[in-house]
Amino acid sequence: MSSSPHPHSASTKEDNSSTWTNYSSSSSMPLSIDEGDTDLTSSSTPVYYDEATGTFYPTNGIRPMTPSYMRIASQEPVTLKTPQKLLVILDLNGTLFYRSKNNKSNVTARPHLTPFLDFLFANCRVMVWSSAQPHSVKTMLSFGFGDRISKLDRVWSREHFHLPPSDYSKKVLTIKDLEFVWDEIKNENRAAGDPEMYEFEFDQTNTVLIDDSAAKVQLQPHNGLALQDFDKDLASAGTDHELLKVRRYLEKLVYQQNVSAYIRLHPFDSNAPLDKDEAKEVKETKETEGDNAHGKELDDLARRLEKSTV
Repeated sequence: MSSSPHPHSASTKEDNSSTWTNYSSSSSMPLSIDEGDTDLTSSSTPVYYDEATGTFYPTNGIRPMTPSYMRIASQEPVTLKTPQKLLVILDLNGTLFYRSKNNKSNVTARPHLTPFLDFLFANCRVMVWSSAQPHSVKTMLSFGFGDRISKLDRVWSREHFHLPPSDYSKKVLTIKDLEFVWDEIKNENRAAGDPEMYEFEFDQTNTVLIDDSAAKVQLQPHNGLALQDFDKDLASAGTDHELLKVRRYLEKLVYQQNVSAYIRLHPFDSNAPLDKDEAKEVKETKETEGDNAHGKELDDLARRLEKSTV
C-alpha cells in the first residue's frame, strides 16, 4: 500500500453567479479560471474567500481538460460480456462518513457502508484519497474499514495535494487530478519490472472517483460520481440510501469497456428515486436489522433472567 505524495494544486471553475472576496485585501471580484497557471508551490498563495461556504479558493486557474480525455470520453459505450476490474477511489468525510465538527473523533458511518465495501473489495481495486489530514484519515479508516485497511491499494491524504504551508490548514478547494494516480501506478509498475504487479494499466476507461463534491472531479468529470453530502442531518435521520444506489450503479459500470464514455451519457443521479430492486433491498435490510435487534433484545433478556436466578 503506497502513500507517497504527488504535487497538486487547488482551484475552481468560474462561477459568474456568485462573488468572491479577496482574503488579503477584502476586495470583491469574480473568480476566473483564465488567470495564470496552477503553480501553488510558493509559500504564499493569493486566495479568495467564499463567505457562503467558508472556503478559500486560489486565484490561479487549473489546467483545462485534455483533448485526449474528451476524445476518449466521447466514444460510444460498449458493454462487456465479462466484468473488468475497476480502480475505485474513495473520498471519506461527507462521502462514506460524517465526522462531527465539535468532536472529530465522533464518526458516523453512512448507511449501507458494509455491503458497499464488500462489493468493492471483491470486485475492484480500491484506494482512498481524502483532503483531510493524515490523522483524521486514520481515524475514519480505523472506524469503518476494519481489516480492509490492509487491502487498500494506497491511501492519500492532504499531503498529496502539496498545498503551500499558508493553505494547508485552510479550507481550500482541492482538485483531485487522476493523472497523478495513473502516473504513480505506471511508475511503480515500471520500477518493479513485474508485469503481473497490476493486471492492467489504469486510465480513464477503468477508473471511478467517488466524492461528495463535483468540483473536486472537474478535471476528469466523466470519471466522477458526485454523491449527496452525508452531513449532520442525514447522519441523524438514518434514512440515507446513497451507497446502495452507488453500489447498484457500479454493478453496471464494471461491465463497461470505457467507464468515462458510459458516465458521460448515463451519469450517476444522486436525486433519482430508488428503483424497484433498490427499494426491495432496503425493505429486506430493514427486516433483517429488525430481526437482529429483536434477537439481541431476547438475548439480553435471557442474560438478565439468568443472573436474577443465580
